[in-house]
Amino acid sequence: MQLQFTTLDVFTSTRYLGNPLAVIRVPSSLRTHLTEHQKQKIAREFNYSEVTFLHEPAAAEDVADFDIFTPLSRMSFAGHPTIGTALYVAQHAGAYPGIKKLRTVAGVIPFEYDDVVKRATVGIPHDVHVHQKRLAHPYAPATDLNKAIVPIVSIVKGMAFGLAQVADLEALGAVAKPLVDPATRFNREHLDKGSGWDVGYTGTFYYVDLGFEEGSSEKEDDKGDDSGSVRRFRTRSIPIYEDPGTGSASAALCCYIALTERARGVNRFHLTQGVEMGRQCDIFVSVRMREDGEGVEEVKLSGTAVEVMEGSLTVE
Repeated sequence: MQLQFTTLDVFTSTRYLGNPLAVIRVPSSLRTHLTEHQKQKIAREFNYSEVTFLHEPAAAEDVADFDIFTPLSRMSFAGHPTIGTALYVAQHAGAYPGIKKLRTVAGVIPFEYDDVVKRATVGIPHDVHVHQKRLAHPYAPATDLNKAIVPIVSIVKGMAFGLAQVADLEALGAVAKPLVDPATRFNREHLDKGSGWDVGYTGTFYYVDLGFEEGSSEKEDDKGDDSGSVRRFRTRSIPIYEDPGTGSASAALCCYIALTERARGVNRFHLTQGVEMGRQCDIFVSVRMREDGEGVEEVKLSGTAVEVMEGSLTVE
């Protein structure tokens, strides 16, 4: 069995920056022959943070199925694989005519493509939950008790992140360990028991709040930043190994900021991650709040990608 693949660097327009992804195309004739075990072995062979298996859509359908795998397991959703796969489909429209949606375990994900700036935007499946338990901050100054505890936020059931703010870029560059021991990140000990969100893993996301982008102003009313102001963050994700660009954690952070600040309307964010690794990612998130300001109505994730390699792989 031969499968064609393309690798892309996601959240960048420059090759060898961003977060690598392999998109492996599965023709309809091989869909029932390629097993979960084989997909897992392929993902382990690439050893990227994730790979996707993009299935050939049926005629006249507007949705394409795709599966996301890490070297260790299948994922219900992840940000950078979804952006990368959406961009691949949009930029190969001849092979995927009329496809405007992707479907994975988490559900159907609509996407848009801006051909001018070469950016894809996806609607993120979200079910935001802030857990009761807090984690100790390993880098918080003893004099700042407000930053000595770290909230845990799930963007969906199964994906929780400790969101640890640090003082400045120097402090961000110094972080070197996760909040939760990698060996216990699937133990769910920090998640609300019996809530439905007590599944999956607990990741780590450090961030610096850089305020609003130069040229944009803070919100002057309670309608959100529909006028175009963009909040900037620098971030790092450190699980077992550092991840250059994490869309799901970025979305969790932006939702948490909007909720805790009781934001209104649409709130836009630009997160830069992976700088310390030499693989800068630029991740864009918008969070639309409910009219009452008490919950998240819509989350969109945006980014670019550039193709790097083409090839074929053999599956026995």
